[in-house]
Amino acid sequence: MVLNQTIDAVSLLARVFPSLRAEDLQALSEVATFGSYPAKTDIVREGEHGTTMYILASGQVDILVHAKDGHEILVDTIGPDCYFGEMSFFGHSVRMATIRSRTACETLELEQQAFMSIAQKRTELLQNLLNQIIGHLRRNDRAVIRELNIKNQVIQEAYADLAEQEELRSQFIATLAHELRTPLTSIRGFLGLINQGAITGESLKVALRSITRNIESMVGLVNNMLILYEMSPGAPNYDYLNPTDVVVEALNATQAATDGKAPLIRLNIADNLPQLLADKSDVVLALRALLENAVKFNPEQKPVEVRVFVPNQQEVAFQVRDEGIGISEEAHERIFDPFFRLEEPGNTHLFPGLGIGLTIAKLKVERLNGRIEVQSAPGEGSTFTIYLPLQ
Repeated sequence: MVLNQTIDAVSLLARVFPSLRAEDLQALSEVATFGSYPAKTDIVREGEHGTTMYILASGQVDILVHAKDGHEILVDTIGPDCYFGEMSFFGHSVRMATIRSRTACETLELEQQAFMSIAQKRTELLQNLLNQIIGHLRRNDRAVIRELNIKNQVIQEAYADLAEQEELRSQFIATLAHELRTPLTSIRGFLGLINQGAITGESLKVALRSITRNIESMVGLVNNMLILYEMSPGAPNYDYLNPTDVVVEALNATQAATDGKAPLIRLNIADNLPQLLADKSDVVLALRALLENAVKFNPEQKPVEVRVFVPNQQEVAFQVRDEGIGISEEAHERIFDPFFRLEEPGNTHLFPGLGIGLTIAKLKVERLNGRIEVQSAPGEGSTFTIYLPLQ
């Protein structure tokens, strides 16, 4: 192969090997040859013997290694003013990787025999070139080690995340089984007594009300799961809403879900509230989730305050404040994760539910371009505030 006249060999060598003297660069350029490779061509192959060092003048090449199962692994992609094949060039070893042209490439190539004929006369050239290549290899090694450490950290984090998700799944299955078993056991017991004729008259009406309530409880669990996993079937149905009407509807739904056993709920609704442009069902569902949480995590049944106000000209706020068990600061973010539960070993109180109410509330609010904020501390109750844009 003859040297391509469009490549300034001396300038290219000077950029790649800046420590070499001008006369050494000139000598190397005189024995260098030119190579041209179309895209997707293996310039060198892993495992083969080779005596040529390649300096990339233009284009890009991929550095590939092969796993034991034969699959190719892309290690890196390099461009102009980089070189490859130096290990075999100096060490009489086999190629450690396959170098494949990603694009059409032009190279400047040094053959070992031609190079050694010059190096024997210019010992300083050989020393300088070896020093630079060794330094380059060391920098590459440090970069590879650093990259491997980063990837190892990512892998460890991924394993930790998978372990956490697996634990959540296990907790969810156990919780779901418990939440369904309780009403099913009650229903089965009442139905057994009814079939035996052991319950009649007014007692039968009480039993049927209990069966109905337990069935509604199970339907509510299933509906919540469906809401969680089918959050975006379509765009929100926007309409102008009266914030007070939304609160009343959410309160009625909460009263029905708690069988009328909710604590005293105090309303603090600002005068002259503007109309809210939003999806009514989304807002009601999110507010209902906050109300039900305020009732559930309030074992002493202390009053709950619902406040509606306009914090600024762009938003309307729905705030639910309780005096229940409260939430530790480190759990403020996690309470919105699916199936996360506040219960821990040693807790005095046990609370029903799957741990998806706040998840649904957050998803519904964010679907309307709003946000939820929480202020809470253990033993001091919780305040959840939904902010929704007016327009």
